[in-house]
Amino acid sequence: MRKIIEILLGDIYIQSFIIGLIVSALFSKLSRRTKLNEPPLAYYRFPIIGHTWRFLMDCNNLIIESREKYGETFSLYIFGQIITIVGKETTHEVLSKDQDFNFREGLKVQLPLHLIFKHATITEKNDKIVKVHIAGKLKHLISRLQKNIIKAIDLHIGECVEPKNIHICDQSKTLTDIIAIPIANIVVGEECYNNKEILEVFTDLTLSIVKMFVIPPVLSFIHPWLHQQFVTIPLRFGWNPFSKHKKAILNHIKPVIKKRLYDKKRLGDAWVAPLDALQCYLDDPEITPDLDPNNVNYDYIANAIGRFIFSTMGTTNFGVTYALYDLAEKKQYWQELYQEAQEINKQCNGNELTSDDIARMVKLDSFVKESLRISSAPIVGLQHKCISKSYYTFANGYQVPSGRIVYLNFLDTNNNEELQGQNPTEFDAYRHLKRNSSATKLERNFLVFGGGKHACPGRFFAVNEIKMFLHKVMLKYDVRTDTEEIGSKRRYLGPFRAPLNVVLVFENRKETVN
Repeated sequence: MRKIIEILLGDIYIQSFIIGLIVSALFSKLSRRTKLNEPPLAYYRFPIIGHTWRFLMDCNNLIIESREKYGETFSLYIFGQIITIVGKETTHEVLSKDQDFNFREGLKVQLPLHLIFKHATITEKNDKIVKVHIAGKLKHLISRLQKNIIKAIDLHIGECVEPKNIHICDQSKTLTDIIAIPIANIVVGEECYNNKEILEVFTDLTLSIVKMFVIPPVLSFIHPWLHQQFVTIPLRFGWNPFSKHKKAILNHIKPVIKKRLYDKKRLGDAWVAPLDALQCYLDDPEITPDLDPNNVNYDYIANAIGRFIFSTMGTTNFGVTYALYDLAEKKQYWQELYQEAQEINKQCNGNELTSDDIARMVKLDSFVKESLRISSAPIVGLQHKCISKSYYTFANGYQVPSGRIVYLNFLDTNNNEELQGQNPTEFDAYRHLKRNSSATKLERNFLVFGGGKHACPGRFFAVNEIKMFLHKVMLKYDVRTDTEEIGSKRRYLGPFRAPLNVVLVFENRKETVN
């Protein structure tokens, strides 16, 4: 067999045939565009490479220039495939037409999570839990959320009588450890959330999965299928980055589940069910058909918890990191936000915040929303896959074939003065306060949480957690950056913000809160 391969590779005719097949495949892929009234394909200089290099190294200018030249809907040739970019006029058409565009299918191209977390229904199950049992019962969770945020701040930042430097990045250990504690409490419950091994799952899982898929999709220049096959080789041979985390989850939730089922059987109607995601799984008769712990579908629960962690930790940590960074950098807003925090703290006599207290943090809410809009948003993102039977026709007349990946142009929305008001590219902490627009509200000018019926169901929990964290930080610490040159550190990797890499200085507040 080896000799045959050597002969084939050494034959110039065979080599020419193979190269011809590759070129034909590329030509066929490009020529199929002419059958539909597709958006214009932006000009590129280098065949095969297309727009790939500029998309990775100069994405901001590439998108702006293409938008100016070709209009709000256009296509780019990236890593061997055509992608379509839609602007502000078409964005909500993509978000609302869930029978034609699917975000989860679009995400699979970059992160094939369906191969890591087994069971096809866990995403829908988790979405329902978040909507009904977490966002829907957030008032009942505020006390636990607040206690655990305070606990986490005291544990991982602590007293700062002398200035304390804390390194802040997108995967900052300090902030990740802080965010993990309240989220773990809501997911796995009071009994085991504080276990060191469980908290390590919450802090480490997301990064261990993302690392697996950061390989540049060079093989996609030939065909995207080849790249998918290559990056999933470890999964198909039995190595799964979730395996060790799954084992830790099972080790700690099994005793909890057995005790809960025993108590429920013993106490009957007198038993009070805990309010957490774990109990939601146990309340499902398909997962727990009776009160026998031997009949529980533990594998389903562990995979669902893993998927829950992946969805919540990365996005919440990202939002907290940039909001804290913006708070430290933009000192012109600090005093007014601090005064609001003082006033609310005084009104509740220094006791626990209620959901009404958090709702009164209107200036902080606007600040958080602006941070999400300006600092956290990508250049293009929220990719959706066209799942129409053959093709989809936009309201503007352009058509895209089934299977096409469509990206939303965040710049086109975020930089538009009609949608955002004056100076849309500048950070204005009270921009949304003037419009009476909360951070969780879905609007045409705010895309971070998506839109339509598939908008992020965890946005209420995430925003409230970010606000409570910043509120407690402002009351306890003075926070500043260790350098005046901050703006130059904001860069992009492709369409995404490059990881933060700054040091923040924490020091106990000198003022007393009256």
